[in-house]
Amino acid sequence: MAALIVACIMLSYVEGVRGVQEPPRTPHGVPTAGVATWYGARCPKGVSVYGRTDTCTPYKSVEQGGRGGELVLYAAVGTFTYYAKPYRVRVCVRGGAKCVVAVVRDYCHGAWLALRRPWNSASRVIDLSPALFRQLAPLSRGVIYVRVEELGGGHRGR
Repeated sequence: MAALIVACIMLSYVEGVRGVQEPPRTPHGVPTAGVATWYGARCPKGVSVYGRTDTCTPYKSVEQGGRGGELVLYAAVGTFTYYAKPYRVRVCVRGGAKCVVAVVRDYCHGAWLALRRPWNSASRVIDLSPALFRQLAPLSRGVIYVRVEELGGGHRGR
């Protein structure tokens, strides 16, 4: 009996990994469907990350008069590289009930790892800022299934 249970668990795991084909990708290489999580990016003034002191400037909000604050609609993906130009994506909860537009300005190591493993229904495609995630689901949920679409036109300003 125990062997049968173990076999069923292993089969369901293998089917979960094998059974979902990786979705197509946006022009910047972001998978168009998968899991979104949220993260907070805070960087004290003058902190150097990878030798750059301006790494944190994307999180300064123009909407708040340039006096600091968080750019509330930012996102991170596994294909973003430092020194790359920000770009915009539309992120919709699976089913399309709610959608938001995010500025991709950061790298997400978890999404990068997901691109290098067998694709499954729990593969991460994007990390969202807390304010952006909150527009789609409560932060306490932590994980949501989304569709991602890249928007043209780029992003101007900080």
